[in-house]
Amino acid sequence: MSTPGVSSDDTTKAPSLYKFVGILFTWLTVWFMFWYFVSPALAAPAVWLCEAILTLGLPDFVYEFNLTGSQAMLVSTFGELNGEIVSARLAGDHLAFLLNTQILTCTLPFYAALHFATNKSVKGIRLISGVSVLYLLLVIGMISICLKNLMVGLGPVFLDGYSVTGSFIGLMAQFSTLMVPTLAPLLIWAWQSRNSSYLRQLLAQK
Repeated sequence: MSTPGVSSDDTTKAPSLYKFVGILFTWLTVWFMFWYFVSPALAAPAVWLCEAILTLGLPDFVYEFNLTGSQAMLVSTFGELNGEIVSARLAGDHLAFLLNTQILTCTLPFYAALHFATNKSVKGIRLISGVSVLYLLLVIGMISICLKNLMVGLGPVFLDGYSVTGSFIGLMAQFSTLMVPTLAPLLIWAWQSRNSSYLRQLLAQK
């Protein structure tokens, strides 16, 4: 008999801590293998949204943002001629910057492994809400890295056009690549599982 307000998974007796670690690593293997083969498809929605935001928000600097495999390419409206940053029309070519989307999308299999290691059922609403938050952070991370690439590649040409500091852009890019991929899925999972008796049993084990 289930307790009102508590799902059947939450009342499931938790395994030993060592067994749980084994289950978690099994799910990590499964989801990271899946992610390795489909990472371009996982990155595509975020890249499309980022392109819309960047081309609309920075039309003087961003020509396009496209995806080839797991590599996203930010194409600027500027080029280089004799060591000088000039318009792409004068340079005859565009300056472009590559972004490996896998450094950001790896947060998705990490979260999926944590979710399925502690839930027998899919729990659609919980899973969708967690993935939605991660995609929001993914978009913010991509935009931050694109801004950093524009700042480094175009220098004063970019920074003088907007009242934004280079240190803030750099901090956001570093945070998005170093902290978010590992901390975000863990924090989201912990928040979603805060009332889970399953998790409390695991933490109570000595």
